[in-house]
Amino acid sequence: MPKQDEQIQRKVEHLFLAEKYFTDESYAGFEGVRLIHNAIPELSMSEIDTSVDFLGFKASHPFYFNAITGGSNQSEKFNSELAKLANDFNIPVSSGSMGVYLRIPETANSFKVLRENDPKGFVIANVSAKANAKQAQKAIDLIDANALQIHLNVLQELAMPEGEREFYWLDNIKDIVSNVNVPVIVKEVGFGLSQENIRQLKKCGVKNIDISGFGGTDFAEIETARNHELDLTYLDQFSLSTVESLLEAQSSLDDTTIFASGGIRTAMDIVKALKLGATSVGISGLALHHLQKFSLDETKLLFESISVQIKIIMAAIGAKNIQEIKKAPILFDGDLKDYAIQRNIVLPS
Repeated sequence: MPKQDEQIQRKVEHLFLAEKYFTDESYAGFEGVRLIHNAIPELSMSEIDTSVDFLGFKASHPFYFNAITGGSNQSEKFNSELAKLANDFNIPVSSGSMGVYLRIPETANSFKVLRENDPKGFVIANVSAKANAKQAQKAIDLIDANALQIHLNVLQELAMPEGEREFYWLDNIKDIVSNVNVPVIVKEVGFGLSQENIRQLKKCGVKNIDISGFGGTDFAEIETARNHELDLTYLDQFSLSTVESLLEAQSSLDDTTIFASGGIRTAMDIVKALKLGATSVGISGLALHHLQKFSLDETKLLFESISVQIKIIMAAIGAKNIQEIKKAPILFDGDLKDYAIQRNIVLPS
C-alpha cells in the first residue's frame, strides 16, 4: 500500500486530528430540548423493544456506526473493529469515503474488512457527491454494500488546502440514485442541512437523508489545522446544529427517511433525536475516540451501557418501542422557538 500518497496521508491526519480535538462536550443543541417523564407509564422494562427498520434491515438498536475512515493501515484496523461491534450489536456500519479506493485500488483492504468482519450485517458504502454512478457502484461492489452514502462536504472542501473548488453535484446525485442497485442516503459531514437543501435533494429522487448537523467532529477545525496559510475555522459559523437540522427536516418526515448524526454523545441525545423524527441515529466521533484512546472491549462496554440507558429513558417517558417515542411530549427553549419562527418551522409537540 502506498505510504506517501497525499490522499492517504490526509486520511491518517484526519484520524489524529479527530482525536486531538475530540471533546466529551457536544454542541449539537440537545440541551435546548426537554422530554417530559410519564409518571404512569403502564409498562414493564421487559416489554421495551429498541429495534428499528433501517432500510429493510431489522437493527436491534436505534443507532449505527456512521462514516469514519478508510484508506490507510490505521483505517483498516478501526474499520475492522467497527464492523465487529456492528456485528455484535446487530446494527448498520458505514465505510468512510471510498474515493481513495477509487483512485488507489491498493487501499481496498481497508474497506473490505467491514464486510469480512460483519458478513451478514448491514454495511454502507460511501462516496463523494462528485462521484459518478459507475464509481458509486464499484464502491458498493467492493464491500457488497446494502446501501450507499453520498456525502456533502462543501465547507470541508473549502477549508481544505487541496480541496475541491467546483461544486456541481445535483446531476451526479440524481444519476447515482437512478442507477445503483441499493438504497442511497445523502448525508452532510457535520455542518447540517437546511429545508431548502432537503427539497433540492428530494427533487433528485433522494428518499433517505442524514442531516448530520454540527456538534461533534468539526472539519473546518480539522482542515484548518492542516492548512498553513489560512485560518478558516470561522466557516463553522455557517453550520446548523443537529437539532436545528432536525427541525429543518420536519416538513419532510412524511415522505423522507431522516437519519440524524453529529455530536451524539449520550443515550438521551439518541432518544431526543428519535423524538425529533430520526429513524436511527449515527455515531462516529464517540466510537472512534474510544477505539483510539481505550480498546475494542472498552468501546463495546460503552455501547452496551448506552443500549441499557436507552431502555431506561424509554421507560421513563412511557415508550414501549421506538414509534412510541414520537408521541412523547417535548419542550423547546426560547432560542429554538425563535429559530423555528424565523425559519417558518412548525415545532413538533
